[in-house]
Amino acid sequence: MRDSDTAYKGADDGRGDHGEVRGDVLATPDLVAVDGVVPKGGAQPVHDRIGGVSLGRPLVYALQNPAHRRATADADREFLVCFPFDLEELPDGRRYEQVTLTVHLADGMHALSLDPAPGTVAADGTEISVFGLGRQRLRWTFRAPGRGGALRPDGRWAQAVVRMPASSTDVSGRVSLSTTTVQPVLGGALRRRAAQTPYDTPFRIRAVEVWTAVTPLTHPGVFPGAWALATYVDEMPESGEREPDDDRLPPGLRRLCLAVDIEKYSARDNADMVWLQRVLLRALRAACERVGVVWEHCGRQAQGDGYLLVLEPDVDETRVVPGLLAGLAAGLAAANKRSVGANSIAGKESSGGNLASVRMRASLHQGIVHEADSGYAGSAVVALFRVLDSDPVRRILAESPDTDLVAAFSDTLYQDLVDTGYEGLSAVGFQKVEIEIAAKNFTAVAWVRAMRSASEG
Repeated sequence: MRDSDTAYKGADDGRGDHGEVRGDVLATPDLVAVDGVVPKGGAQPVHDRIGGVSLGRPLVYALQNPAHRRATADADREFLVCFPFDLEELPDGRRYEQVTLTVHLADGMHALSLDPAPGTVAADGTEISVFGLGRQRLRWTFRAPGRGGALRPDGRWAQAVVRMPASSTDVSGRVSLSTTTVQPVLGGALRRRAAQTPYDTPFRIRAVEVWTAVTPLTHPGVFPGAWALATYVDEMPESGEREPDDDRLPPGLRRLCLAVDIEKYSARDNADMVWLQRVLLRALRAACERVGVVWEHCGRQAQGDGYLLVLEPDVDETRVVPGLLAGLAAGLAAANKRSVGANSIAGKESSGGNLASVRMRASLHQGIVHEADSGYAGSAVVALFRVLDSDPVRRILAESPDTDLVAAFSDTLYQDLVDTGYEGLSAVGFQKVEIEIAAKNFTAVAWVRAMRSASEG
């Protein structure tokens, strides 16, 4: 074992003063060459930095196993644990040939299933070998296809169904990573370098931070996390218990709502879906931070390929709305720039209409919203999603290949913000569209505009 405790203290790991995880990044350690130089005289070895890795905060979902639905307090529990990570892009024609993710689960835990499974070959030809079924130590190795192949550095993941004893209070363990990189040299030869993270990164997900799965895990190969994402679960009372008789209407507050949806999400493979969800969350959180909106104070509801954000009452809409949209556009532009660079290194072609691009629709509306038992309720939320999913909004995004984001304003929000000429909300570029969904008896007017990041003008 490496001395993880000593090495960890000085690491840029995204943790606070008390070790708690912040955001969706667990740690960002360097990848140090295994063949580093050892000086004479007993001095410390020279650490040759090959690259870096961003280890995502593990996503943990409590499984609803029908056989254990009424399990007693001393019964073991099962969790789906997903480990996402992004590798740093390499310069000078270097590429990743092999990557190994190793997970050491805490004492008493072991893996019931692993995904990707042993012997998996991904759609792009990546070969994956797996070790650790029924064990505490898990390992996934990803190998690039063929002699000249390269592994895409971002959007990688591995997951396991883990059994945990009832005595444990959290899902915890350690994560490390190693790589083999290749660099062309004179004469057509290849120089290979092995590297690894210099310490094991600990993780601990407390019970209060665990998502609850809305459906049982009935078959392997389910793409990570999205099937389990839910903020609420409809739990039936135990036998002999009665649900509390409370038919009072939850408070209704006027809230600004933002909904986003990823274009062509279902056409992606599993790895892309993980990457897209990560891009979506990072872009939303960064956009909120940009305008001083506290993420934890917002109502949030995951939709798999989309997200609902219900902002705090009484936010300054004249400042927050343009800031959120500018932040989202900038986040998408940055993610797509990284994706194009990664595809270029791997020798893949990319274009504006390629699935490599992350493109989104956004819808904004304000109105009375109730925080109900299974999500956010109110005619404002219904109208928000009807506009977001409407044919005119989808068509405008499809007809705007030079942008990553189109935003649809409800008519009332447009009149309040855009018609009055607030800074950052020029009426130039908006299209007025009539939306009619006969099957839902829904009609509305919306104003749609293709958004661009500041760097695009």
